[in-house]
Amino acid sequence: MGADRDRDARPAPSRLTSAMLNAAVFALAISCWASAATPPAVAIADGAVASAARAEDRVAYPIGYSRWTHIRSGLITAKHPAFPRFGGLHHIYANPASLEGYRNGRYADGSVLVYDLFETRDHGDGIVDQGPRRQIDVMVKDSKRFAATGGWGYAEFAAGTTTDRLNNADRDGCAACHASRKQHGHVFSEWTNRVGPRADES
Repeated sequence: MGADRDRDARPAPSRLTSAMLNAAVFALAISCWASAATPPAVAIADGAVASAARAEDRVAYPIGYSRWTHIRSGLITAKHPAFPRFGGLHHIYANPASLEGYRNGRYADGSVLVYDLFETRDHGDGIVDQGPRRQIDVMVKDSKRFAATGGWGYAEFAAGTTTDRLNNADRDGCAACHASRKQHGHVFSEWTNRVGPRADES
């Protein structure tokens, strides 16, 4: 009985391996975010101010995204170098078109992913809750329109606005970072909390 109790207390190898893999993926993602904390330099010709993002690169604000499927949440604290730009509590949402991509790594055109970032409030009594929204970051799959950036378009909206504030250099930085996840559809997040396989999945 004692041996069985000790055995049962140990985490299952498959679960442990999965947890370690998810942690590694998350670490890779936030290392990219840290490097993106300072936007890439933009070449300026003849002293002119760099232009805003090209119209064809803009991504529309994803109205109603909070009613989509919640993929996962995470917390980046002040101990991490990505904190200045991405610190706080985030939730990741996926529209219906993207869910199959989370299953097989192949995201169809029309897939939209949203990274919804909030400040946190520490009440000093052991309770930390969600504060005001900081921004939302968006990925939109369109293989033809965004062919130069791996088929994905990238956008960022400050809290309370519906205007994309990224420029082309920022987008190129996003694409370069996400290219490290090419075998997973250029997506860092994994849908680990979905409820069981579908009927047609093994």
